[in-house]
Parts: sequence; structure tokens; C-alpha cells
Amino acid sequence: MKVILITGGAGFIGSNFIRFFLRRNKNFIIVNMDSLNHATNLENVKDLEKSPRYHFVKGSITNHELVNYVIKRHRPDYIINFASESNFDNCASNPLSFTQTHMLGTQTLLESARYFWGKHKFQGNLFIQASINEVYGSTPANDVFFSEDAPLLPDNPFSASKAGADMLVKSYASAYGFPAIITRCCPTYGPYQHIGNFVPKCIINALSDKPVPVFEKKVREWIYVLDHCIALIRVLFYGKTGEIYNISSGNEISDFDMAKKILELLGKPKEAIERIDDSSLQNTRCILNSYKLKNNLNWSTKFKLEDGLRDTILWYKQNPDRWKDIEL
Repeated sequence: MKVILITGGAGFIGSNFIRFFLRRNKNFIIVNMDSLNHATNLENVKDLEKSPRYHFVKGSITNHELVNYVIKRHRPDYIINFASESNFDNCASNPLSFTQTHMLGTQTLLESARYFWGKHKFQGNLFIQASINEVYGSTPANDVFFSEDAPLLPDNPFSASKAGADMLVKSYASAYGFPAIITRCCPTYGPYQHIGNFVPKCIINALSDKPVPVFEKKVREWIYVLDHCIALIRVLFYGKTGEIYNISSGNEISDFDMAKKILELLGKPKEAIERIDDSSLQNTRCILNSYKLKNNLNWSTKFKLEDGLRDTILWYKQNPDRWKDIEL
């Protein structure tokens, strides 16, 4: 059997990927390494605990000795790096943690994999860096779409540290012939997402009959988590090493309209939306061009925005223990 090392696999996207992948690929073992920070939860992968094809290791990717031990013991054929500090407001006060996890952690993974994989000249190996659209920065223009060759212009410490990690991955591919691919995805939503993020916060506040605070000018492009997972699988099996692939849905929508759509699906009045004064802010957007992924790897989204939101809402309704009695 082939082995995949997933870092950050107890988080939102990582846990969805592991569950989705194992159910559809019977000849793989997954090793999940996660530090279990504020944004991750072992409950996300509790249903996998008894699977002989799943192993969990608690620890940080910044721990050189542990990373070396895990790679030496489990000998992964592939590594997918989801490990990340969550980018919601209550984390912004500690930007140093972004740099430590995103840059130092990524380099620790790269160096360990380079050492062990290099013994057989990287044959049969691949490292995927799961990155974000925010590394491109943003634009007020409505007709600008960021392609993979756009310059990196991050505008906050979180996205700057992610851009730095991307550059490290790219440099290892160039300097050592290291087999790596970078993916950059638009904002993702779905079951198991931390309640501090926008979509679950809207859902939970609406279910609790609380106001739904929204910045009207914020425009994003949303993708359902399983569409993101399918894109990553296409990259894993068919992607070209050294390349960057944008992952996007075409679902460009303002936060105000997204909140309104969630309220409509829940049968709640749109008057529940609490408009936050953002008059001093520019209209900004970061929308990706994913032509390369769609054309070269034959990928497309399967879930319409409303369908993905219905599935997400249902999950939060069915799992009130994950959010009730928690102050948002």
C-alpha cells in the first residue's frame, strides 16, 4: 500500500480530505500529523480511529525530531501539507505563530522529505503545499482574475507567511529537483469548519436567533470543501511537479449576499443581518483563474453554492454539541 502523510489533518479541510480519500482509495494508508491547536479537533476524525488504514500522530511540523521520526517510520510516498494557523480575527494578535507554523514548519517538512526521499532520487514521491488565494493580495477591480503567474502581494501577516512558505516550496523544487506542487484555493466552506469562520458563524448565529454581523464590501469566491478535496486528488494523481494550480469555483459573492442566502435557506429574515460600518474600507476582491486545473487536469466543481450550503447547514444542525454554549 502507498502511504500519504497529511499534516493538519484534524482541521477542517484536512479531515474532510482524509475521510473522502480513504473511502474512495482502498490501497492507501494515511498518517495524520496534527498539533491540535485552537482550530483543530480530534472529533473531526473520530470516526476514522478504528480504521487500520489510518494513523494519528500528535505533534507540530516545527518539531524537527518528530518530523524525521514520522517520515523515517512511516515512509510516506506523498505528503500533503494542510498545517496552518487559522486566519480569523482572534488569531491576528499573534502573527509570530503564523511564521513559525507556515514557514519554519514547511521548511522542516521539506528538509526532512528531501533527506529521506533523496536516497532514492525522489522516485514515486510528491509534496503538495495546500496554500490560499490571499497570497496574491486583492484588487478593487471587478474584471481582474489572478492566474498562477500573478505576483505575490500579500497584505497581512497571515497571507505573507503563507506566501513565504510557497516560495520555500518553489525554491526546493528549483534548487534540488524536489517533487512539489503548490495549490492555491479560494475560501472553502463545509462541515467540520471551525465556528470562528464566516460561514459557520452566520449559520450558528442564525440558528441561535442572534444578529449576523457582516462587512458589506467584502467580496469572496466560495468553494464547497468536497470540490476542494476532489481538486487536490486530481493534482495528486495527475498534476505536474513544479507547477502551481489555482482552485476556484466561480461563486463570487459579497459577504452580505452570502449571509442573506444562508438566512433564506434557514427560513430566517434577512433583517437579522447586522451591517458593520466599512465605509472607510475599499471594495476589494481576490478571485482566481483556475483554467489550468480545469483544462489540464479535467477538473470542475460538482456542488452548486446552495447545495453545499444546505449540506453545511444540516451538519451544524445535527452537531449542536460542537457549537452550543460557545460565545461567538
